[in-house]
Amino acid sequence: MRMFLLEIKRVVQSRRVIFLMFIALAMSVLMAWLPVMYEDINQYGENGEKVRELNGLSAIAYKKSLRSAYNGEVLPEKLNRALMVYQNAVSPYGENSLYSGDFPVSLYMENVFPTESLLGRLPEAFSNPKTGQAASLMEISSADTERFYQQTVEHLKHIMQMEQKDHKEVQEQALRKFAKVKIPFQLYSGYSRDAFDYIALYIFLLIILCTAAVTPTFSNEYQTGSDSILRCTRNGGMKLAIVKILAALTIFSSAFIICISLHLLISDLAFGTECMKTSMQMLFSVISLPALNLGQLQIVLAIGGLGSLLATISFTLFLSARFKDSVSVVLIAVIVCLLPVFTYSSGFDWLTFLLPSGGMGMQNSLLYQLTDFKYLHIGTVSIWTPYVIMAAAVIETPLFLFLTVQTYCNHQVD
Repeated sequence: MRMFLLEIKRVVQSRRVIFLMFIALAMSVLMAWLPVMYEDINQYGENGEKVRELNGLSAIAYKKSLRSAYNGEVLPEKLNRALMVYQNAVSPYGENSLYSGDFPVSLYMENVFPTESLLGRLPEAFSNPKTGQAASLMEISSADTERFYQQTVEHLKHIMQMEQKDHKEVQEQALRKFAKVKIPFQLYSGYSRDAFDYIALYIFLLIILCTAAVTPTFSNEYQTGSDSILRCTRNGGMKLAIVKILAALTIFSSAFIICISLHLLISDLAFGTECMKTSMQMLFSVISLPALNLGQLQIVLAIGGLGSLLATISFTLFLSARFKDSVSVVLIAVIVCLLPVFTYSSGFDWLTFLLPSGGMGMQNSLLYQLTDFKYLHIGTVSIWTPYVIMAAAVIETPLFLFLTVQTYCNHQVD
C-alpha cells in the first residue's frame, strides 16, 4: 500500500499530469457551457414586433415556458390536440410560409413553436415506407395520431428491412429490443440535442488527454536509466509494474469520473434536470432501440467512455512498457485513438469497434451507435455495434494489462 500511495503522489505531482488534467477540467466546464451559449430566441410583443433577443439561460427558460403545456406523457390525444392547433394555424398560409418568412411571427410563437417538440417525431413515424421521405404535418390526420405507437413499430420494420434486408434475424432482434421501450414516451422539452454531441466530443478529447498523460509511465524511466536502479530493489520487477499500473488506472479513471460528472452536472442544471425524464426517442429517432431516457443515456455514455478509457490506457501502458522512447509511445497511442474515426469512414467496421478507442470519436462513437441500426456480422451471428464496443473494452483491458506486466518483466531479463 505504501508503494501504491508513493506512486500516486509521484504521478499527480508530475508537471505533465497537472497541466493535462487542468486542461481536462477546464474543458469540462467550457464544453458543457457551449451548447447553452448557442441557445437563442427572439421575444415578440402582441403586435409581432421584436421586443428583445434572448440568449443562453434566458433563452432556454423562455423556450421551456412556451412548450411546458405539452410536457409529460406523449399520449395520442395530446398529439391530436397539438396537431389540430398546428394545422389550424398553418392552413391559411400554407406550410411553405414557415420557411419563406411569410408566416405571422406572433401566430408562430403562440401556436406553432410550442407544438414543434411534441410533433417533431410524427413526420418520421409516418414517412413513406418506400422512399423514406418524411411526411408533412399537414398530411397527417387525427386518426393517424391514434395509431402513433403502432406506426413507430411499422416504421422500424421498414427501416430494418431496408438496412438489414439480408439478415432476417437482425430485423427480429431489433423489434424485440424496441418492444422493451417504455410506452407512452415521455417529453420534457428543453434539452438540446447538440448538448449530447458535446458530451461525445468531450469524452473523446478527455480520453486523448488521459492517454497523453499516461504515456511516460514506463518509457520515461527507461530513458532516464532510473528503471535499472528500481529493478534492483526489493519491490522491483513484477510488483513494481503492478503498482504503477494500478496507480495509473486509479488516477486517470478518477479524473475521468470527476470531469465527466462535472460536465454533466453543469449541462443538466443549465437545461433543467426535469428534461432527463424525456424518452430518448423524442430527442433522437422515434425508433431508437435503447429503452432509455436522457438521464439514463448520459449514464450509459459515461460508463461506455470509462470503458474505452480503461482499454485505451491499458494499451498505452503496454506501449510504454514496450518502447524506450516516450515520443514513440505518444505518437502510436494518439494515432490509435484517432484511427477509428478514419477506419469507420472507410468501411472497416470490425476493425473500428475492436480497437481500444472504438467507442469514442465522431460517427463511430457510442452515442451515434446507440441511435443507429448497425450490426456486425460474423457467420450466422449478428451483433449490435454498442455491444461490440462494450465487450471489446471489457476484454481488452485485462488483456493489455497482462501483456504490460509480461513485457515489463521480459524487459527486465534483457
